[in-house]
Amino acid sequence: MRIMEHIFRAVFNKLNPFYKVDDFNWGKYHMVYECEVMNLTRKRTLVLSKDEYQIIEGKILLNPTLLPLHPNSKLLYETIYHLNPKSILEVGVGGGDHIHNLHLLLPEARFYGVEISQNQIDFLLSRHPDLKNICKLAVQDITRKDKLNTFERVDLVYTQAVLMHIKRGNRHIDALRNMFNISSNHIVLVEDWGSHDFFGDTTKISKECDFPWPELNIYKNDSGEQILMILSKEELEEFSPLRNGEELLKYSQKKGNAVLRK
Repeated sequence: MRIMEHIFRAVFNKLNPFYKVDDFNWGKYHMVYECEVMNLTRKRTLVLSKDEYQIIEGKILLNPTLLPLHPNSKLLYETIYHLNPKSILEVGVGGGDHIHNLHLLLPEARFYGVEISQNQIDFLLSRHPDLKNICKLAVQDITRKDKLNTFERVDLVYTQAVLMHIKRGNRHIDALRNMFNISSNHIVLVEDWGSHDFFGDTTKISKECDFPWPELNIYKNDSGEQILMILSKEELEEFSPLRNGEELLKYSQKKGNAVLRK
């Protein structure tokens, strides 16, 4: 029934552009997410261990006996590893796998995470009990128009399949504004690029009078399977500039490249 509810909401969104709802009932979403994690475990390696991978020239190589990482997760980790931030906030921590894996890659970094419900954080702690000593966690709605002020500013903020599900009004734009206000240097986004005009939205935000960065530089990282978006306060020579939103849709029609939902 919960899966049918999700399908109904998604179809209703597409058929009625004048009344949009989020893709999920967030109060019950943790139950849907737990089922999705169980299904993904059969096809992907979700949790890294120290002796199961190598990093060679910035690329994560798993032991050949393991299932592959999801291409979106792999690209996310490699990008953040390259940027080497000292403090990291995940917006929408899900089951905690990304924070767990990034902590292995960047053990000196400080980690923070927010979720919209305590049920999601409870699921994270049941899956990764050690994260209570590694990551500061809080329940917070990132779409609130007041600043995301639960924690101090961090070097880097990222989302993985979060903003794509926020459909009511312009709440995803409020979430982006909050992310700019809490990030000192970088924002990394891995989303369904057809769900919103992420390039246009971030460009518009950068022109607002209270935009907290002196300038906005927009880059892409293209793995050959997926593209992610990097928003940076400083120029980054190692990444290619993102010129427009259409570039993000490069792989959108390929089968098997759906963004891991959260």
